[in-house]
Amino acid sequence: MEKWFWLPDWASDLSLWEDDLTNANPDAEHIFVSYDEMVKHLNCLYDLKGLAKASTVVAWGLGALALMKASADKPEGQKWILLSPFSNFCEDSSNWTDQTLIFMARQVKNSVEPTLNAFLEFFENEFGEWQDDWFKAASKMNKEALSDGLNYLVQNSIESCIENSQDIKILYGRMDQAVLPSMTLALKEFLPKAEFKERPKAGHWPPMLML
Repeated sequence: MEKWFWLPDWASDLSLWEDDLTNANPDAEHIFVSYDEMVKHLNCLYDLKGLAKASTVVAWGLGALALMKASADKPEGQKWILLSPFSNFCEDSSNWTDQTLIFMARQVKNSVEPTLNAFLEFFENEFGEWQDDWFKAASKMNKEALSDGLNYLVQNSIESCIENSQDIKILYGRMDQAVLPSMTLALKEFLPKAEFKERPKAGHWPPMLML
């Protein structure tokens, strides 16, 4: 049986959409890693139990960045599906800056909702009602883990070519305002053999990206 590992984006819980996402391969075993657990291993992602033995890893946003940073540990033949990935979350074309995220990383320790609302502003025009489920789950997460995730986005980027990129598929939404398509396409420099596929009617939410 194939084993699929799912790594979330910042402040996210992919298991919220388990019924939709597992349709990508109904016969596989699917393991959804919690946000708090992933954050503990951002700098050594393959220390996550079972990750090295997964046949396919699906990683979204922050999870995709951490997975690419751990590419030297990628087992031969393991497939990656990266959702809304980027090389640098705070690049010039981004809606985000280092200063904004550093401020939010401090703010979220005291008050979670204003920080979550700042992200929700970019999802107003997207299809679906997934943002409500996301907000409810994110508001219950560990504040330190939320802060650590934002700081990781500021401090890390992809700066060199990733080997074995022929086993990598990139999915991104044309309507994504949190991670602009141009941010994802910038990865072509570092993933020369990867397959890039745009979802014209999708934004940032995985159920639309995985259709």
